[in-house]
Amino acid sequence: MLQGVLNLDKERLAARISLIFNAPLIMLVTFIPLIMIYGQGNNWNLFFITSAFGCFLPMVSVFAFLKFGVISDFYASNKDERFFPFMTTIGSYLIGLVLLIYNGSPAPVTALMASYIVNGLVMVFITLKWKISIHASGIASPIMALIFFLGSSLIPLVVLVLPVAWARLELKAHSKWQLTMGALVSGILTWIQMALYTNYIFLM
Repeated sequence: MLQGVLNLDKERLAARISLIFNAPLIMLVTFIPLIMIYGQGNNWNLFFITSAFGCFLPMVSVFAFLKFGVISDFYASNKDERFFPFMTTIGSYLIGLVLLIYNGSPAPVTALMASYIVNGLVMVFITLKWKISIHASGIASPIMALIFFLGSSLIPLVVLVLPVAWARLELKAHSKWQLTMGALVSGILTWIQMALYTNYIFLM
C-alpha cells in the first residue's frame, strides 16, 4: 500500500511540474525580464502583446480544441493530434510578432517571439514523423534566450530541464531520447536565431 501511495504522489508531482512548466506559461515568464530591461518605457504595451499572443490565446485555443474533440488531452499527447494546435499557436505567435514590430519592440523581445515561430515550425515537421518533447523544447528555448541576452550568470537555469524531463518520464509521456532531442534542437536553434536576428534583422 505504501508503495502505491508513493507512486501516486510521484505521479501527482510529475503532473504539477508538467503544468507549471507548460510552454505558454514559461514563455509568459521569459518575456518579463527582457521587457523590463529593454522595454524603453513601452513595458505595459509589450507585456500585453507577448502575454496575449504568446500565452493566453494559445492556451484558449487548446481548451477549444479539447472541447471540440480535436485533441484528447491538454498536452495533445497523441502526436497525430498536434498539427492543428501547433499551427494555431504559431499563427498567434505570428500576429504577436507583427504587433511587436509595429510597436517598435526592442530587438531581444522581437527576436524571442520570432524564434518561437521558427522553433514551432521545426517541431511541427518533426512531430509529423516522431513525438519530440514540447515540454523539453519549451524550457530549453527560453533559457538559451535569457542566457544570450542577460549573461552567463543565468547558466544555472539549465538545471530546470531536469525536473521537466523527470516529470515527463514519470508520466510516460516521452522517452529519454525524445526529451533530449526536444531540449537540444530548440536550445541550439534559439541560440543561433538570437545571434542572427539581433545582428542582421532586429538590430540591437
